[in-house]
Amino acid sequence: MQQRGRPTREARSREDLARAVVVTLAQARRDAGLTRRRLSELSGVSGHTIAKIEQVAVTDPGFAVVAAIAGALGLTLDDLLRRASNAVNVSGVSAPG
Repeated sequence: MQQRGRPTREARSREDLARAVVVTLAQARRDAGLTRRRLSELSGVSGHTIAKIEQVAVTDPGFAVVAAIAGALGLTLDDLLRRASNAVNVSGVSAPG
C-alpha cells in the first residue's frame, strides 16, 4: 500500500519531465530570439499563459497548448520530448531563470 502524501517514483519522474518540457520551451523561445508577445502571436496562446507556463505557475498547460507553442517554435513534439528527456537524464531540471 502506498503511503499518503508521498508521490511514487513514477509520479515524480512524470513531474520532472513536465518541468523539463516547460524549461525546454522557454529555452527554445529565448534561443529563437522571440519575446513572449511574439510567441503568443505565432502560437495563438496568450502571452499571460506563456508567462505562467515559463514561470512554472501552471502545472499542466495541456497538450494543445504545448503543441501550439512547440509548433510556433519549429519543434516537433518528438524533438521537444527528446530534449526534455535529455535534460532530465543529464542534469536534472532547474527552474527557469
